[in-house]
Amino acid sequence: MRNFTCAWTCLAMILCLSLPALAQRAPSSLVPYDNFNRQFLDPNKWQVSSPCFTWTVLECVREIQNGQLRLAVRGYGATNSNTGNQYGESELHFNNPSRIKSIATQLTIRRTTAANCPASTEFNSGTQAILQGNFFNSGSGNPADDVQALLFFNHLPTDPQGTLTVVALLNWQGQFFGGGELGTVNVGQRISAKLIWNQTNHQFVASWTDMASGVLSQIPMAYAISDTTTAAAPDKLLGVRVFTPNCIGTSMLVDDIETTFDNVMVGGTEE
Repeated sequence: MRNFTCAWTCLAMILCLSLPALAQRAPSSLVPYDNFNRQFLDPNKWQVSSPCFTWTVLECVREIQNGQLRLAVRGYGATNSNTGNQYGESELHFNNPSRIKSIATQLTIRRTTAANCPASTEFNSGTQAILQGNFFNSGSGNPADDVQALLFFNHLPTDPQGTLTVVALLNWQGQFFGGGELGTVNVGQRISAKLIWNQTNHQFVASWTDMASGVLSQIPMAYAISDTTTAAAPDKLLGVRVFTPNCIGTSMLVDDIETTFDNVMVGGTEE
């Protein structure tokens, strides 16, 4: 069981939308990685591992469907407590993650629901579609000192149906910092998302673009941490996650999310 972290809500005051003057442009060195135009996932590009690493998931999907990567997960909360939650995921991890400095993909969130336990006073439920990576280490060589960047699309029980908030954050030693919210997206909306490491300027740039209108939202995430050491536990992934609340009763609460990804691109460090 993992706790649903809501530290990003405290960072919402760093809200920055569409700041091209502050953020560096995406690197021209982004190159195509996978368009999923084949029957099965390519083991030369993606790690051969289980998509679901938890025991509270009844349904978990990772497949190519109609030329797109389809990730879906449905999780159930326990019925013997009104505290805590049950974590579930479906993820796809890149091969050779140390070589990948930037990630871009098109995606569409097809559906999502997040349950609420009326008897709980905790803020511990939600669903996410996410781009995430461990990019570098602060110098100790301890995996706990790896610096992680995240761009995720978050749905809470209190959100309007079919609406997700876009959030970008950095994580180091269990602390979230350096990011904020980038507006909202809707279920069914076609978007492109980028998570770019600009090592020269010691920052990440997270962004998403509405593919119908071309409107861009982005935010720079600066850090003051040594970034010359390779991540001790390098990892880059695409995923969907659920944090289903426990709730005493006869029926298990359910969270679920389904997302398709396409035209994944990767790049080196932005100069």
